[in-house]
Amino acid sequence: MSYMQDIPIKNRELLQRLDAYRDFLLDDKEQFQKDFHLACSQEASQRHFWAGKDHLEEIQAQGSRHEGFPDKMYGYEMSIGRKGHEFFEGDTHPSIRTKRTADIAFMNKDIMQWLGTRCNALTAWYPPGGFISWHNNANAAAYNLIFSWSETGDGQFEYVDPVSKEVVVMKDKKGWQCKAAYFGHYGEPENLFYHAAKTDCWRCTVSFTFDISQASLDYRDDLIEEITSEI
Repeated sequence: MSYMQDIPIKNRELLQRLDAYRDFLLDDKEQFQKDFHLACSQEASQRHFWAGKDHLEEIQAQGSRHEGFPDKMYGYEMSIGRKGHEFFEGDTHPSIRTKRTADIAFMNKDIMQWLGTRCNALTAWYPPGGFISWHNNANAAAYNLIFSWSETGDGQFEYVDPVSKEVVVMKDKKGWQCKAAYFGHYGEPENLFYHAAKTDCWRCTVSFTFDISQASLDYRDDLIEEITSEI
């Protein structure tokens, strides 16, 4: 059994809500790229390192000295609740900033209300060539649900299985996918979850976390049943 679950999304109500993230990009790709700041663009040619074996071994060797966050993410990361975080280009007009921020906040709130969670861990769009470097989120242990959309399916999510220690590659599919796992902290090395992702087409990821309790696991499992139900 795979450590990370690959969950088919069949719930039409949820898919309709998720499509708002897709359309946020597809309604006008050119304007999207003008409005938002593309992080780590200077690292675009180094994807083979940041999302490759050498960097994985590097952060594994750091042990608990690795804080948990990724070192590099070539993409558009839009955490509106993070103090001091700036994801617009410097010349983006204030009225556009206000509207775009409100749009992102509405999408996140809409999904969180449907899921019944209060924590949006990541909202990000990746251009072709985009990636997020190896990391383990040990600083934010939690049960989670990770939703990703791929324009053509030309991308992948990779992780180190905490039990077998082998690298598992989960290929993207065109459209929406859902994954679920548990990201452990440094006090439970059997659940440390090193992972990375890369794409050669447009890709969006929105993830949500619960806590580490059995009640959260039970609740998330109930949610998975609803996500896979055709209603």
